[in-house]
Amino acid sequence: MNKVFDEIFNINPKVSTSIAFILGMILVSDLDTSEQNMLGNFIYLVGQTILTNAASQHLIEAHIDGQRANINSKEVKCAYNPLKYDMKKIRKILKQYYPNSSEEIMILQKAIKELNNKINQLKKD
Repeated sequence: MNKVFDEIFNINPKVSTSIAFILGMILVSDLDTSEQNMLGNFIYLVGQTILTNAASQHLIEAHIDGQRANINSKEVKCAYNPLKYDMKKIRKILKQYYPNSSEEIMILQKAIKELNNKINQLKKD
């Protein structure tokens, strides 16, 4: 499915926005307001479904990578809550409250690799 969208993913944002606008105008030209409303809500729901799936996947990947940090947490806000963030300082504070769990990830990756090796060995036998 990704190959189908390669052209869309690599197009200039202004061009893709213009194309979407033109398609929208073409789609509504022969529809009454109820049909436009239904079609718009349908397209909106498709978009929301894609965005919700992407957000869920991103959250899971952040958990796996150990990069999930909450700058709105009570601990971080008590330590640092300026109008404008100093990124070096906020990274230091986040690292203090959310230490990197890359060691745990490496252990899990090693276990997965060992399991895959055992599965492949069983397939050979």
